[in-house]
Amino acid sequence: MKKIISFVVLFLLVFSFCSCSQQTEEEFLLDFSAPNGEYSGVDLDGYECTILQEYDLERPFQYPVGTLMADMYLQRLKDISTELNCNVTLHKTNGTETARIIAGLYVGEISCTHSPHGNAASGMYYPLDVLIDFLDYTNADKFGTPGLLEQGMYMGVPYTVSPVSWPGKQMAYSYNIFAVNEDIISRYGKTDPREYVENGEWTWETFENVLPDYQIEDGEFTATAMNLTWYIIDFAMMNGADYIKVNSDGTVVPALDSPEITETFDWCSDLFAKHKDIISFLGHYEMVDAFNNGTLTLAQTSFSHMINEMIFEAKNYGVVSMPWGPSGTYGEYPNAYSGFDSMAIWVNAKEPEAAATVLDRMFEPFEGYETIEDIQEYASGIFYDKRDVELFTTYLKYSRWNYYTFGVFDYFRTATTLTKSNKSGTEIAAKHADASNIYVEKYVIPNYEFIKQYEAEHSEN
Repeated sequence: MKKIISFVVLFLLVFSFCSCSQQTEEEFLLDFSAPNGEYSGVDLDGYECTILQEYDLERPFQYPVGTLMADMYLQRLKDISTELNCNVTLHKTNGTETARIIAGLYVGEISCTHSPHGNAASGMYYPLDVLIDFLDYTNADKFGTPGLLEQGMYMGVPYTVSPVSWPGKQMAYSYNIFAVNEDIISRYGKTDPREYVENGEWTWETFENVLPDYQIEDGEFTATAMNLTWYIIDFAMMNGADYIKVNSDGTVVPALDSPEITETFDWCSDLFAKHKDIISFLGHYEMVDAFNNGTLTLAQTSFSHMINEMIFEAKNYGVVSMPWGPSGTYGEYPNAYSGFDSMAIWVNAKEPEAAATVLDRMFEPFEGYETIEDIQEYASGIFYDKRDVELFTTYLKYSRWNYYTFGVFDYFRTATTLTKSNKSGTEIAAKHADASNIYVEKYVIPNYEFIKQYEAEHSEN
């Protein structure tokens, strides 16, 4: 199976959640012996920088120990310690950090997490806006777009950054793609859906018309055309949906009942009813089994789940985005994710400015992987087709957090259930939008004000 094994191990379990219940804090001491680098003029005077990560220490920042990326990450920490005259140690969290901070106890300098929003909202992290002279989080190539900052943002203040230039950190839990069983496509002479994308035809209308062609019934063999594994929020995003609306006078209001969203609900309701015999709604693990067994043509999933769970058994696979709705922008891939690897500074860090300096140095591209072409070459070890590589390294810049811990996502969860029962978009919005729009008002709009300012400043450059 293509040259995937050495590549896959670098991504294995990249986004799995880890238990934080251990009571004994582990420590991974580093041997600092690397030569000075470009930060050699900065002297942190022996600063002790403790990093607490949620993941097992066998997966430093979710790179499995012994892989190239794990080695490069650990070497980066060594280099930082030598160059900046500090001492970086890597620890695992033990689940008591919040209680200890509340009790006024010190826990560490930097937090490494996949789900930062709870800690950001509860005041466990240091606000990055006051540290921008040390850590310029507006550098999207280095730390992620506003949509990636969004998961660690609270009331318009960013608290986390992500190393988006590092190989393997292009994956979020965003379910805006279909894994494609290319064996079925080639064996039965079906049009590869990626061809529709290239021809500018991968729209709702095309999708609805061609979906029956992906249903295979060949004697004893049957392959279901499509599985909706998760939720329909990404269909809405691909139809130009947003959580908010900006009025002509500049005011910002919640918009979960927008035409783009209700239109999506109507389309999904019609699609599920019209094609009920060729669409399944298997849960994640059942979907993985069906796809790997070759009995599913299109499976809604995420890149992270594909790489972690679906490529070991599938012999020939591809990737295609969800189709564009009539109100979407063709060629862009808006999506809603639930989590992404990131780092923050603990609110009671002893030296937050020094911690910010360490993060700024840490998140520079790895040597040999400075360009998008380098990342694409690296990713070509897992995908059979360059179109898949391009999508993998492109979609992240359109990502938005789904606010699943703040009530907003529940609206789309409910809508997914109701569209399966053929409820209309108007009916769903009338009954459920107002309650969720309250959360948009409270949590999303303050963050939008930051995003608006960010985009305005960058459009001037």
